[in-house]
Amino acid sequence: MPLPELTVDALGQALQTVGVQAGDGLLVHSALHPLGRPQGGLEMVLATLRELIGEEGTLAVPTFNFAFARGEDYDPYATPSQGMGAFSEFVRTQPKVLRTTHPMQSLALLGKHAKALAVPDTCSAFDQGSAFEGMLQLDFKLLLLGADIQAASMVHYSEQRANVPYRYWKDFHARVHLGGQWLPKKYLMFVRDEQYQPQLRLAPIQEALQAAGQWRQTPLHFGQVAACRLTDFVTATDALLAADPWALVANRPEVA
Repeated sequence: MPLPELTVDALGQALQTVGVQAGDGLLVHSALHPLGRPQGGLEMVLATLRELIGEEGTLAVPTFNFAFARGEDYDPYATPSQGMGAFSEFVRTQPKVLRTTHPMQSLALLGKHAKALAVPDTCSAFDQGSAFEGMLQLDFKLLLLGADIQAASMVHYSEQRANVPYRYWKDFHARVHLGGQWLPKKYLMFVRDEQYQPQLRLAPIQEALQAAGQWRQTPLHFGQVAACRLTDFVTATDALLAADPWALVANRPEVA
């Protein structure tokens, strides 16, 4: 069965239904295939988002790539995103886009607050003072375009704050291209502990947000568009992990 066409009007209506409006900052996770074949390609999706949020808005898309963890060098302007969807990689390559320097968990940024969010160079992507914390302070929204809540990278911010027992700190070393030169750098990541092989299940976060009336969702062809305030997402996640640090692990060990 051929994919239905995703039109400007249908996408725009869905975005407005979940509360996207002028001046918004949006952290966008995408899996566009269920939403249909974009009329005008990925350019249309980006243009529709930018038109709705206007000049006062800001877009952030995760452009993660874990090659640095294997000792490969990182160039914010050339290293592609991997596994984050075609839209994230498309945004990364656009003129005027800025990118954060964390080589494994980076963001591509476009709009009013892009420069301020791109400046911090923190050891962990979710540290105090990081771009992810900056989005919280700027009251960004989480926007899921076809992706479900399992894609929400902001969960790592709360996991780090809660010092969850199924992760541990690991440092990685390679070179990063900064200021026109290659510099040896060390970055940290709160990685999964393989002795537990944790399988995250983020549905309890969505359930908590829905129960509080803080989650908006609408169907679009074979998929969904959903949104919530990033602060509400973090508050709900923090509460779950405070009550039970294993709350988001589907295969929690019996001793936990």
